[in-house]
Amino acid sequence: MTKKILFISFLLATCYTFAQPAATANNKADANKALYQSTTASFEIHGTSSIHDWVMTSESCTGLMQLLADDSSVSINEIEIQLEVTSLKSGKKVMDNKCYDALKSDAHPEIVFQLTEILEISDSSAERSAAVFRGLLKIAGVSKAVDVNVDIVRSNGTINIQGKKNLKMSDFAIEPPKALLGTLKTGNDIVIVFNLNFNEL
Repeated sequence: MTKKILFISFLLATCYTFAQPAATANNKADANKALYQSTTASFEIHGTSSIHDWVMTSESCTGLMQLLADDSSVSINEIEIQLEVTSLKSGKKVMDNKCYDALKSDAHPEIVFQLTEILEISDSSAERSAAVFRGLLKIAGVSKAVDVNVDIVRSNGTINIQGKKNLKMSDFAIEPPKALLGTLKTGNDIVIVFNLNFNEL
């Protein structure tokens, strides 16, 4: 209970800094909605191969977040993150193209995460909180429910959300890419790392 109260305090401080005063109490239809958009972002996919480790990076990740407030509470109501697959770059064109093919970028050009609920809250204060986000992650046309550990920080009018998630390509029906006539084989395990800054629209 104490953790929840601290997290609500964190969100209250955030909302009252950025949003208009809440609407009529005890009526969610009248609740105040504050909409935020990611202004700067970084997104990385880390992996291994039979020759060396690799990383693909993008700074083109976009996101929207909605805070919902009434007289008694404030909560993160919605988050949706979208990433263009072809914005990911490794610095090696051949590898990039292999990865785009593996991720089926022609048919499914975006990686998408949609928040469905917040499972756990810890280390909460008015400026910082840790949480577990549960949501649907869609990669290569396959959607999976995932739990992601995140850190949330409010500073100078910006809400920063960052975290990482270990995944397997096979969970999304992705065949690990191969190159150099099969002598370079990527591993099945990957790590997604993200860092998003949100400001009110």
